[in-house]
Amino acid sequence: MKKYKYGLVLSGGGTRGFAHLGAIKALEEHGIKPEIISGVSAGSIVGALYADGQGPEEAMDKLIGKNLLNFVRIIFPRKGLLKMTGFERTLGRSLRAKRFEDLKIPLLVHAMNINTVEYTCFDKGDLLKVIKASSSIPVVFPPVEINGHQYLDGGIVNNFPVEPLVDKCEKIIGINVNPVGEDFNIKKLSTIAIRSFHLSMRNHAETKRDQCHIYIEPEEVQHYGILDLKNAQKVFEAGYNTTLKILQDMG
Repeated sequence: MKKYKYGLVLSGGGTRGFAHLGAIKALEEHGIKPEIISGVSAGSIVGALYADGQGPEEAMDKLIGKNLLNFVRIIFPRKGLLKMTGFERTLGRSLRAKRFEDLKIPLLVHAMNINTVEYTCFDKGDLLKVIKASSSIPVVFPPVEINGHQYLDGGIVNNFPVEPLVDKCEKIIGINVNPVGEDFNIKKLSTIAIRSFHLSMRNHAETKRDQCHIYIEPEEVQHYGILDLKNAQKVFEAGYNTTLKILQDMG
């Protein structure tokens, strides 16, 4: 007997992560509630809010209202790196839990230790710092120090962390919000870095989709940037509508 009935995998993808919330809303409407979550980058943010006991629409309102990206500031070089100024403090205001142990649902968050070259799974300790580390896209954001080690976005090596749930769950639901399509508007260094990062991750979910009982990939989100808040509602709806169609087709 496996420990959990439903496990949820949430990929990275920046503000495309709003699609995770839309998908979760559709899952809940069909009586599907995850009992454990494995997330990376944007998936770790959404996963933390949901594991904190917040519904998808409540979490959506908080993320838009707090406007986390208002706290992202450009640092040297001007068209390159960004600094996540105030991110930890602002996300902390949206979360009731401060540590993994305070969450209502078990959460696994993944980040890359660039000192030891280890893909690290966190499930205890300081929640906010780990989420920040898991969301620090290489080149775009600086690494985050945890216990003397430097960490970056776990999506570097695995943007679809399904492996920890395989032996724990009867059914796994995977949501990938990082489809990669054509883009002819690539001009800034930061845009090139983000695009390169996406290309390096594109096959992570595809090669693991067979490990999921339900696999969700809203193709529409590829038309929105990963730091684009103005289309947050459209991204949310893309996740909701795609998931609703998949569940309806399954009967």
